[in-house]
Amino acid sequence: MKWVTAGVTFVNLSVVCGVLLGLVGRGLNTVSAALALLCGAAFAVASLLGTRDSAVEQKSAGRLVTEQKPRKPSGSADTKNAIPSALMRYRSVWFWTVALCFALFAVRSFCWLLYIDGSELKIQSPNNLGDLSLHLTLIKNFANGVALWPDNPIFVFSKLRYPAGIDLFNGLLSLVHIDLLIGLVWVGLLSSLAIFYGFYRWGGTFAVAGFLFNGGIAGFQFLKTFKFLDYQGAAADIAHKPIAWKSIALSMLVTQRGWLYAIPAGLVLLWHWREKFFIQSPVAEVGQPDAPNGEPATVNAHGYRKGPLPWWVELSIYASLPLFHLHTFIALTIVLVVGLFFERATEIKFIVNLVRSEGMAGIARLISHPKMWPDIFGGAPIRRHAAALLIAAFIPATFFVWLTTDQFRAASVLKWHPGWAQDSTEFAAPFFRLGPKDWGSSTGPGLLLQKTWNGVIAPFFQFWLPNFGLWVPLVLLLVGICVWRIWKGKWRWGDRPPADIAFVLTAVVIFAFGYFVQTAPWEWDNLKLMVWGYFLILPFLWSDIIGRWVFPERAVMCLLLFGSGFVSLLGGLSVGHPGFGLIERARLDHIGTALRPLPMDARFATYPTFNHPVLLQGRKAVLGYPGHLWTEGFDYGKTNDQLTALMNGAANWRDAAKALNVRYIFWGQDEKTNYQSSSHPWEATAFLVASGDWGAIYDLTEPAPQH
Repeated sequence: MKWVTAGVTFVNLSVVCGVLLGLVGRGLNTVSAALALLCGAAFAVASLLGTRDSAVEQKSAGRLVTEQKPRKPSGSADTKNAIPSALMRYRSVWFWTVALCFALFAVRSFCWLLYIDGSELKIQSPNNLGDLSLHLTLIKNFANGVALWPDNPIFVFSKLRYPAGIDLFNGLLSLVHIDLLIGLVWVGLLSSLAIFYGFYRWGGTFAVAGFLFNGGIAGFQFLKTFKFLDYQGAAADIAHKPIAWKSIALSMLVTQRGWLYAIPAGLVLLWHWREKFFIQSPVAEVGQPDAPNGEPATVNAHGYRKGPLPWWVELSIYASLPLFHLHTFIALTIVLVVGLFFERATEIKFIVNLVRSEGMAGIARLISHPKMWPDIFGGAPIRRHAAALLIAAFIPATFFVWLTTDQFRAASVLKWHPGWAQDSTEFAAPFFRLGPKDWGSSTGPGLLLQKTWNGVIAPFFQFWLPNFGLWVPLVLLLVGICVWRIWKGKWRWGDRPPADIAFVLTAVVIFAFGYFVQTAPWEWDNLKLMVWGYFLILPFLWSDIIGRWVFPERAVMCLLLFGSGFVSLLGGLSVGHPGFGLIERARLDHIGTALRPLPMDARFATYPTFNHPVLLQGRKAVLGYPGHLWTEGFDYGKTNDQLTALMNGAANWRDAAKALNVRYIFWGQDEKTNYQSSSHPWEATAFLVASGDWGAIYDLTEPAPQH
């Protein structure tokens, strides 16, 4: 994990340095971008040298011990047993099968993420038309050198409300003259490699497959149609049977670029915390990182490891997560908060003993000597570490949240909404609906029975099982095993919990938070949080349940768990042939040439669509695509009415332009199609900046020539 950590640190601190340099310099340029990338590279080298991967060190030590042993006859059993277990593990046909599938997914998804096909720019995934267009807008906006933190390019009355850290990283690459298409490809491929290895170290081949082939039962429609389709995504939407539990790889990783950083960063932190506090618990297919003599390496006085990551690396990754992915930051914060409660409150006992022995003078000495503060948590090392990380990250994390929420002006979307998407008109019953919704009496036991049926029983069969299939009973069984172990006394509160109990309980809390609290305008977006509960339990589903079975049972169970996701993944990858057109290259280039001399801070009036060339050139429009505006929590109805009045040439069009801070009107193909009744009065009164087959641009601040 040393190289994964170094890569995460490089991206992380390059972006942080870019933000700071952009704030100081009122924007980025080639010099500041190069400086930010050099700083990120220096920090990455430091993290590479400072990170300890004890599992790799153990393998190296094991090979050294093997080489020092006297040679045996070539046919002896001892020689065969001397082959490193890691080598045998990597020869596993299952590992290489999953690795090959992951490689095919990564190459197909990111080498054709955005590509040139004749006169067009095309994309591979139909789900990515809107999402990638927004990311291209943000990348170009950062690369244009706008003042940081920038105005929102898709809404006139706001700063940027999006955790655009990974887009800022691609913007830095563009500023140092790395081609945009090449940058997108390599960021995607290297991130995929980091994700693959991170999941492998977190939970073995099973965890990698769990990420790549997540699914329920929808994909088994293949047995009826004998067609590889994305039954969890596009095919289900076309059939009007949308599935909430979509392919994580296709619907999140490819389309929502923040995951390219968030998943490797989250896995690095989870791996670090498990290595530091729960190393004694077994995990399938992950080498035990103890020293060769059987004693834990680098163990403190309380029996805990110091952990693989240097403190500054751990803090920088966690504290900067709001810049890249807010839901991942929330999930990892829940992990830390739950960790506060695993140990007894020894702090109270410490303070009481101090008062008894030294009186109030002892309290005064404690306050005046900060070096004594760690002693307060002497009996609670997990809580001490979690509290220290939360406190140290509070100011930088709050600053980054402040940046990405329009200085806290973004309306809070947190609200009580039990059931996640089980009551959604879009996702509630993809295949069938059980019984009437309103039945029984409206008071007393009848009302309770009605609420139980509508809120628990019916959704379990019509929503949860069709979406998740056998994952539901397996997860319930795992939670039951952990509760049984606690009940039977194998773990008592205050003792160090086994890894499975610690992480499974944390996963339950994450799932419960996502189940009861809506964290975004669209309820489906809660999956961005709940999916971390899924990632947490993957290693322990294998080590505590499936891995204990004999081979035929394991094989059948893995087929049932991953078969649907495998079919949907192949279907989603094949649907992109021969690609989906984004925009004509000549049109985009000509408009880019016309826009180049115009000021970067100017706002354009355009038709609000996802692939508008003004947006794809990184310029600011009054409104962007309505779907993006809605998911970011904007109430854009009034603004859209004003924009429509302006573009239709209403009597008050100049007042509307002034209210919307519009300097330029762009009149092109989309505008002619969607504002056909327009009288376009600006043609007679505003200065024509540029025109061509692609359309025309008018400057409202300069009058038209008298002729």
